[in-house]
This record gives sequence, C-alpha cells and structure tokens, in this order.
Amino acid sequence: MDQIKFPYRSARHLALLHVVAESGAWKNQGLSVEYDFYVDPHEAHDLLRKGKVQFVGGNHITPYIKRSQGDNWTYVGQTANYIAQSIVVKKNSRIGRLQDLKGKSLAVGGGGGPHAWLNAWLILEKAGLNGTVKLNRIFKKGPAWRSVQTGDEIAALVNRPDDLVAEREGLKAIHLPLLPMIVFTTVSTTAPFVRENGELVKRFLKGLGGGIKFFKTDKKKAMEILNSTLPKEKGGGDKEMIQYIYRDLTETLTDTLYPTMDAINNVYAEACRYNSLAKKVNPLELWDLHLLRQLRDDGEI
Repeated sequence: MDQIKFPYRSARHLALLHVVAESGAWKNQGLSVEYDFYVDPHEAHDLLRKGKVQFVGGNHITPYIKRSQGDNWTYVGQTANYIAQSIVVKKNSRIGRLQDLKGKSLAVGGGGGPHAWLNAWLILEKAGLNGTVKLNRIFKKGPAWRSVQTGDEIAALVNRPDDLVAEREGLKAIHLPLLPMIVFTTVSTTAPFVRENGELVKRFLKGLGGGIKFFKTDKKKAMEILNSTLPKEKGGGDKEMIQYIYRDLTETLTDTLYPTMDAINNVYAEACRYNSLAKKVNPLELWDLHLLRQLRDDGEI
C-alpha cells in the first residue's frame, strides 16, 4: 500500500474527500491517502517543492504568480468547475437581484486568501457593475452574512451552504447562477513529480474519479458518509444540511476530472487582477493533463 499525503486547502473539501476515502476508491488503487490536514497557500508550495507531500488539494490564484517566477507547480486534475454563490440581505431589503446592488456595497469574507473577493470582483465585472458597487472585505471571525444580520452591511456574498444557514437565521438569500471557476479540490503537484511518478499519479486520479462517481451514483451511502464524518458545526447530524451539501456537490463536481475552458479563463482573469505577474503566464501553462487523457482513452475514468 503506497502512502500518499494530500492536504486540503479548505475544510470544505472534506465533504468530498471523506466520501472518496470511505468508498474505498483510493484503497482499490493500492493507496493509503492521508488527506485530513490543512496547509496554507505558501506552505503548500514549500511542502511540494521539498517532497514532503505528494499532492495538494488547492491553490488556484497564487500558482500563476509563482509560475512567472520559475515555480514548477502543476495541475493534473480538477474536481469542480463551478461555484454556487448567493447574495444575502435582510428579509425586508429592496435588493432582489444582483443589479440592485448598483450604488451600494457588498461584503465579502476576508479569510482564506484572495479567492472570495476576486470571485465577487468577477461577478460584478461580468454584470457591468464594477465601479458602481463597493466591495468590503470582512475580516471578523464568522461568515460575511453576519455583518448583514448586525446591520453593519446591507448585502454579503456567500457560498453554499452558508446561504442556507443565513436563511435559517431569518435573512434572505438571492441565488446567483453557477459561476464557472477552478475551485474546490484541484489535484496539484510539481512537474518533476509528474515526470517521475506517472503511474502513481494515474492511480491517484483513478481513485479520486472513482470516488466522485460513487458520490454521484450512490446518493444514500454518500449522504450517510457525509452525515457520519462531518462535524456538527459543518452539518453532521442535520438532514437538511446534508441534503443541501450533497446537492451542491453533485451540481458542481465532475467525475471526468477535466477542467473547462470557461473555468480556467475565469480563474486566470482573477489571478491577473490579483497580481500583474500572472499575465506573463499562459492560462494553460500550469495544466498537465496527459496522464488524465491516457486514463480517459483507456476507459479507466
């Protein structure tokens, strides 16, 4: 049994990773995967470079900047190509759609790196609202919708399932269309590791793809795993919340593990917005999908 270290970049990823592991998908590939530990964005680069972990489940903005400086970070597979977000307001608010934010402000969570506020920037950009809506990053502990509840902000952008929690607290959630985006668990490693460990990479991808297929096809068992593995504060033991998390993942996950061009284009736009060094990098430069292509051609994913 080969030992693999695969730390997550956000605890939200555990909803999928628990199911993949508990389904036996990685074990069937002869892999023992240690995935239940967190690394921050900068630590992720350092651990991969030093070979202390084999894969990392994230980092979507910084690798483009790092690549322009000679870093060999490489993406070999993608689990999700969309993100579901909502605008949370008070129930008596006159805001009923995205365009109603014109001339107003929108709160965005400040923790977990730049991705949250960059998503907000991109949503406003696509709607022609940038320059007309003030983005306020909220660094206080807790979800951004709390600032709406306290009256400090009139609207906040949140991800699922925070919108459901906000609705339970008496607020209103305005659900936005799914945004194409490289988010959630991206299989990240280094170019040398891919060159030297091709078969291991393929086994890891087969296990991950098999776990996603299990998640989507065996709803009852997948929800049982979610219910038993997620802590209470993340939805464990809450039937409605588990159903909501399951719905979110089935709508956004892809068992082919391919990224879409719209998702890559959007995350690259955010990287360029974050730091102009990203413009020196081709948006496809970080992606090495030749092993995934072999698995797809052979019918193994």
